[in-house]
Amino acid sequence: MGDNELRKRLCQAKKTERIIFAATSELKQALETVAKEQCISVSALITQAVVNELAKNKDLLEKVGE
Repeated sequence: MGDNELRKRLCQAKKTERIIFAATSELKQALETVAKEQCISVSALITQAVVNELAKNKDLLEKVGE
């Protein structure tokens, strides 16, 4: 599976699950700054970063979502 196919599979489904994590105020501020510069939400920035990391490990994800 190519990177683009993986990204589509992970991002195009209805978002029904939540992942909650703690962050320092510095991390939150950094995320807000980068998101604002890219004209996207912090949530979208986090999702983008996660999907990029997952794409690097796509061989581990062959059966995810099947």
